[in-house]
Amino acid sequence: MSKKKLTLTISGNVLARAKEKAKNLGLSLSRIVENALDYFSEPKVYCFSCGFRFSAGEADICPRCGWYKCPSCGACACVLGEEGVRVAFYMRKTLMEIFSSSDV
Repeated sequence: MSKKKLTLTISGNVLARAKEKAKNLGLSLSRIVENALDYFSEPKVYCFSCGFRFSAGEADICPRCGWYKCPSCGACACVLGEEGVRVAFYMRKTLMEIFSSSDV
C-alpha cells in the first residue's frame, strides 16, 4: 500500500514532547500516528481469557457486561473478577480519552 502525506496541526508543547520521546525510543512520529489511526479506524483487542487478538468491529457484545465476546473462546468481561473488571473499565476509559472527547 502506498504512503500518503498527512498534515496535522497540534499543540507545539505536545509535538516537542512527542518528538523527544519518539527519538529516545527510536520511533518515528509517522509510525506512531499511523498506529493510532489504524487502531482508531479498526480496533483490535485481546481476549481477557485466551489472549486471542480479534477485530472489535466484528465481535458480538455481551448484553450483561457490555464488553466484546471473544470469537475464539466466547469469553467477555464476565469472566473477570471485580478487580479485573475495574482494570478493564479504566483501560477502556483511557483509550476513549485518547481517541475521542466523549466519556465512557
